[in-house]
Amino acid sequence: MQSYVAIKVLAENWSVEPAVRERFVKEARLLRQADSPHIVQVHDIGELPDGRPYFVMTYADMGTLAGRLADGPLPVPETLRLLGEIAGGVGELHQLGIVHRDLKPSNVLFRTATGGGERAMVADLGVARALADATSHTIAAGTPGYMAPEQMRLDGAPDERADVHGLGALAYHLLTGQVPGSGAVRLAPHRLRPEVPERISAAVMKAIDPDPDRRWPSVADFDAALRGTEPDLPADFQDHGPRDEGPATRPRTPPARALLAGGTALVLAGAVVAVILTRGGGGVPEQLPGTGGGTTASAEAGPQNDLRDDAPVPQQYRQVIVEAGTWCADIKGLSPAFIAAVLKVMSDFDPDLSDKEKDEFGIARWTPRVLRHWQPYGLNQPEPRPPYSVELSVQSMGRFFCVLGPQISNIKGDPAANLAALFLSGVEPMKRSKGIPSFTKERVDLIMKYRNEYRKS
Repeated sequence: MQSYVAIKVLAENWSVEPAVRERFVKEARLLRQADSPHIVQVHDIGELPDGRPYFVMTYADMGTLAGRLADGPLPVPETLRLLGEIAGGVGELHQLGIVHRDLKPSNVLFRTATGGGERAMVADLGVARALADATSHTIAAGTPGYMAPEQMRLDGAPDERADVHGLGALAYHLLTGQVPGSGAVRLAPHRLRPEVPERISAAVMKAIDPDPDRRWPSVADFDAALRGTEPDLPADFQDHGPRDEGPATRPRTPPARALLAGGTALVLAGAVVAVILTRGGGGVPEQLPGTGGGTTASAEAGPQNDLRDDAPVPQQYRQVIVEAGTWCADIKGLSPAFIAAVLKVMSDFDPDLSDKEKDEFGIARWTPRVLRHWQPYGLNQPEPRPPYSVELSVQSMGRFFCVLGPQISNIKGDPAANLAALFLSGVEPMKRSKGIPSFTKERVDLIMKYRNEYRKS
């Protein structure tokens, strides 16, 4: 009997990159270990005559969860059914000692089940890690809005509770049609959609708590709470409603000692990795430390969605702008309105901008050799070639500010204006000038003008 399969082949330009190639093959091997109907199965691993690795896996003939969310939130019963299936697959990975670390709608696939119906399958273990490797030699990886806060830190490897957060973020998205994001304020699902039972809303908010110790200890516990077989609901929810706003929702753990640019550039514990970068506006070098001191900024000043609904910002770019502007909670001056203002000044929101003379491209005017450090998976990926997608350009801005922002936190002046100058010049020019370098002042003033116009009063 013949049946369809999917074949995943590593792109030719990536197959010569040892780190990327190793991660590709590792994904296939991890998937092959799993034996669950709710995990994509790998049937064969091989290498093409030209040397490119490939693996043969289950064919998902019914699309992805991301496709279903395009029309808005799903019915509550369907959401609970899907979450139960996904939790089953993730739980199987945990039994094998594997943390997925990148649960999101596009990584949940559907296929026709034997006898009719469908089943959900967890896919894409490209950033998964074995719990046996969970040491301080960690890499940061994941997708904004879904990834747990500890996945951005270099001071400890994420465990199963990172996947609890990812599953909780999926639940939030399925129930509300929105990604919970990483800002300081998160409205509970039943506040956004009244038909969501408060018990389920409370279970979801506990799953996405910034503090791992306050989450459900396992995906099985979270699934049980959703199904109503787990009585351990947050006491503060029962007394006052879910902890969905204000300081109570912010991490109580100490600030991260260092942040990585959202990708998977490997940083050796105790080592200092200095990378020389250049940014447009004078080509002055700046240093990106692999480890080092973090920010002392209070989470009270953390970014929230301050972008006005009627601000003249392209609607199709708003979500990724909000994600970048709320990427981390301890960078003063960072916000969606600020990100939008930078894009306005850099390109007037033109995703196809191409300034070959300055070697700058896309909506954020990235130089290829600089963007390589801030793209997903960082230096483990080849240098990106223009044209750049809006998602790549803008998400990389969030990584840039979250990593380099702490290095200028002690410079006096408006934090947002300082961040603007940082993007235009770099760390070292600001430190030498003890403030905003003169060659960036005109554009910084323009960015602040638009920031003030775009943000809510």
